[in-house]
Amino acid sequence: MQSVSTSTRTFQTPPTSVEAPVPRAQRTLPKLPKMPALTGVKLPASRLPWLIVAIFAVISLFLLAQYNDAKAKLASPQASVAAARQVSDTLGKVAKLAIVPTNETPTVSTVANAAKLKGQSFFANAKDGDKVIVYSQAKEAILYRPSTNQIVIIAPVSAPAANQ
Repeated sequence: MQSVSTSTRTFQTPPTSVEAPVPRAQRTLPKLPKMPALTGVKLPASRLPWLIVAIFAVISLFLLAQYNDAKAKLASPQASVAAARQVSDTLGKVAKLAIVPTNETPTVSTVANAAKLKGQSFFANAKDGDKVIVYSQAKEAILYRPSTNQIVIIAPVSAPAANQ
């Protein structure tokens, strides 16, 4: 038994009238529906620049207040008194361990990154948090470790000659 299939095709006839294209200048876009206002407050265009200026003024005043507050905290006598007390405590502990010059005020600094200083012989055994006390007139430097209350090393200091 053989099967025979037939197919039916439907053709659509082209439109009989051809519309002429509309020139670009005469084309109109479809009108979109108006979107509702998000805030519901409508400002006239003449007030918008003043609103922007007011916002910038408020932000500037806030930042100025923050700056003055930070500046006051840095310059407060409490911070300088606390730092001076810490330096005098450190110098008192070092004076109990070694004979130090009493006629000058030394420069005291803290080792922050001992790994970077390992190439220098003075800092060979330094650890983070150690104090470096430099007496420039006596030409002496002391490396003090507050965690164990030990003097690590005392070394002479050679100051570079001033160019005259």
